[in-house]
Amino acid sequence: MSNENNAYIELRQQRDFSAVISTGFQFIRRNWKTLYRPLVFICLPIYLVAALLFGTFFRTIMGGAIGLGSSPDAMISGIGSMFFGYALMGISMLLLYTMVYEYMRFYMLNKGLAPTMGELWKQSVKQLPSYFVIGLLAAIISGFGVILLFVGAIWLAVVFTMAFPLRAFERAEIGDCIGRSFKLIKGRWWMTFGLVLVLAMLISFISYVIYLPMLLLTGFGAMSGMDDPGEAGSRMGWIMTLFMVLMGVMNVLLQPFLQVPIGLHALSLIEEKEGRGLMQRVDEMNAPPPVA
Repeated sequence: MSNENNAYIELRQQRDFSAVISTGFQFIRRNWKTLYRPLVFICLPIYLVAALLFGTFFRTIMGGAIGLGSSPDAMISGIGSMFFGYALMGISMLLLYTMVYEYMRFYMLNKGLAPTMGELWKQSVKQLPSYFVIGLLAAIISGFGVILLFVGAIWLAVVFTMAFPLRAFERAEIGDCIGRSFKLIKGRWWMTFGLVLVLAMLISFISYVIYLPMLLLTGFGAMSGMDDPGEAGSRMGWIMTLFMVLMGVMNVLLQPFLQVPIGLHALSLIEEKEGRGLMQRVDEMNAPPPVA
């Protein structure tokens, strides 16, 4: 357990829209060293391996499309690399979400003390299967929303932003994480949607500013190699590999700015509708003093 306690922020309390965002950013700013260390050293390497696998796929496909031609075995190998890349990317993102929410849980239970990377890894691995099942069920149910109406899928996706925080902060059973998400979001769907939309737009804007030079480089690379299709295909494949690596770094750095405020919003709704934090503070006040 780290002994860092940078002006403890009470997480379990009601907050309005702006307070959720500002407190979430403040939480990241005060705890960025201990929060980002496991994300950079555990989640990012997995994503980078996925980026290299995607690069193999891009070089194979682009080489064939632009003029190099690819054997069936090479195409199958490239497609296999793509599927493994998606699998590793999903593992990296699931682990990132788990670590962010488990970090917040540890911080909350220990009154501002940050977990060590080993403590966070141990707890995250233990909880990872539950997060996976919750995410899978939420994806399947949201998929039915796509079949019914696209709007229904968006509505369900916003509802299920509460599922992971419920598992982290309340240790709710898998079914309760799904069911209680509907209860928490009732009457607060538009606020939650607005929060997710604003944060997603902010992250997208920052990403776009950073991605723009890479996109321009990709375009110039394609035009400069038009006289040599083989060289153009190889060059484009490597450029796409670098782009995927950059995307992985940006995801790891920016995702906490989405997940932490969502976690705070979930705690705010729990407090508003169930008063868990208030009851906990009352119990602490009524508890007998420790024996010396």
